[in-house]
Amino acid sequence: MRTSLKYSLCASFLLSLGILTVPSVAHASDSIVNASLTVENNKEQATVNNVLSDEPQSSKTESINQVEENDSRISNQEMTPTQITTQPEAQATVQDQVNNNPVNETAVDGVFTVGDQNAQLTDQNGNVGTRSLAANTAWYTDKLTTSQNGDSYYRVSTLEYVNASAGSFTSNIQDYDATATVAYKKGASVHTFTGYGNNAVYTGTNQNTGTAWKVSQRANQNGKYWYEIGNNVWVPQDYVVVSDAPDMKTANWISGVPLISQRPELPNGCEITAVTMMLQYAGAKVDKMQLAREMPRSSNPEYGYIGQPWDSTGITIFPNALMSLVEKYAGSAKDLSGMDFNAIKYQIDLGHPVVTWNTLHGFPYHALTVTGYDSQYVYYNDCWTNQTTQMGIDQFISNWNTQNRRAISY
Repeated sequence: MRTSLKYSLCASFLLSLGILTVPSVAHASDSIVNASLTVENNKEQATVNNVLSDEPQSSKTESINQVEENDSRISNQEMTPTQITTQPEAQATVQDQVNNNPVNETAVDGVFTVGDQNAQLTDQNGNVGTRSLAANTAWYTDKLTTSQNGDSYYRVSTLEYVNASAGSFTSNIQDYDATATVAYKKGASVHTFTGYGNNAVYTGTNQNTGTAWKVSQRANQNGKYWYEIGNNVWVPQDYVVVSDAPDMKTANWISGVPLISQRPELPNGCEITAVTMMLQYAGAKVDKMQLAREMPRSSNPEYGYIGQPWDSTGITIFPNALMSLVEKYAGSAKDLSGMDFNAIKYQIDLGHPVVTWNTLHGFPYHALTVTGYDSQYVYYNDCWTNQTTQMGIDQFISNWNTQNRRAISY
């Protein structure tokens, strides 16, 4: 279910604030707000509940855009991550002077949810205005101020705030003790960024595929996780696998992954058929024959398909040779080869199916599209039998090991 956010109206001459997306994903922590926050090109139209004004209703709706201000979470300095330890990011505190009343101001990134009663809007010093926020509504906030009398206020519009006691705040950043391993093309590297999400800035620093980095914090923005691997150095989930995630589930499934048979057109095309199921679920408008023609050819399966998948010359293709094709249609690609089963679980927890290489049905190579797991079984789509089925988890891992644990996802 998606809940549209409501924002307070600013004066007509003021810039307005954008709405942040909080994803509704299977593995999200219980601390994340249950409502999904919708963003459309950072522009929303919101209606504000004005309990004190007699102004016409038509004047209570206006377009809300991203506020354009410096964010104290973003540094212009280039930071370098370390593979052993990370330095905690210092949170800047700024003192401002408004109406001769000093306030302490701190940058935050999260959602303020109003309690069971309407909440009066104020300025940053707590001076009550003429508008209010409706009960049980959620609002993106980027600043927390503390007035001279010690009360705290969250900013929910350019110059409008709400008392912290009127509801609850959930941060989009959380401490996260884990290890992120770069899972991209062999011999390639990926970008890291200063800041995360909409505020991410590429500063020219890259990290090599296969390197592992200690994670200190995780941020959730626009439906995507970002991991801090250094002092304000971040990498998006597109490039990494977290195999020791503290919130990894004991069981999870992805529903709706299409079941596609490789036969009769592709008697030796299990790999590309399994990848087609994964890509269709990701939203790509592709079919197995299109991808079978498009995948590269080579005498080495690390670089392309050996033979032709539609006749007896076909043998196999390995994940590294399919990375560009998957990235083209899914927007990202991850070579999970050689990683342990937790890498598959991490991808499933993100809501991304995984294609694995196995030894089944008398074939030296056979690919499956993994869609779920629990403490006993691995669940997958099998393009040879054209069935959604399961295998004991220990049996699956033993079988997967015969193919050097080759796997690909996005």
